[in-house]
Amino acid sequence: MKAPLLQIFCTLGAISSVFAAPTASTASTTNVTADYDNLPNALVVQPITDYKNLNYASWTYATVQAVQIGGVASKSPPNRIVSAASGNPTFSKQDRPFAPQVIFFGCAVRDAQAVATLAVSCSVTFTGYAASNGAKVASASFRFDPPAKPLTPVSMVPAVFPSAFQQKLGKLTVAYENQALVTLLADSFNYTLFS
Repeated sequence: MKAPLLQIFCTLGAISSVFAAPTASTASTTNVTADYDNLPNALVVQPITDYKNLNYASWTYATVQAVQIGGVASKSPPNRIVSAASGNPTFSKQDRPFAPQVIFFGCAVRDAQAVATLAVSCSVTFTGYAASNGAKVASASFRFDPPAKPLTPVSMVPAVFPSAFQQKLGKLTVAYENQALVTLLADSFNYTLFS
């Protein structure tokens, strides 16, 4: 008689574990793609401070209707974000931590509009900081290398964030060389928001 009772308790234990309350690792998440295309048209750069549950520092945005030969084409036209001439471009959480998945980027020679100039090579480093305590938890670098003499606009390239970034971040900073001479352009930023 003891064996069937033991079997019943084991079965009930397995069933209750299936219906257990979610843990922190199974918290509710939302996948977001920031393509910036529902922002008003801006033929000259305009400030952007918040968008789709993230704060933006040292970023602007612009609308590009036509890209010149050798310029950087947006991943999702017509709008894209553009690094400001000074300061460190940063994404930070509003009320929910986030984990970056992929962002498309390119670099161009800086000019007054910073929207349709010639593509140039660059190395971009993203650094993630934990939402809980602000500690640096991840860093990764990516390159943009356009052809020497492009005959068409140059496509942005994806920066796919490695697994170290797949945790609750409070801030994501962006660094690249020659900020005074080079503009960082980005579009189609895909990230996960945690509840």
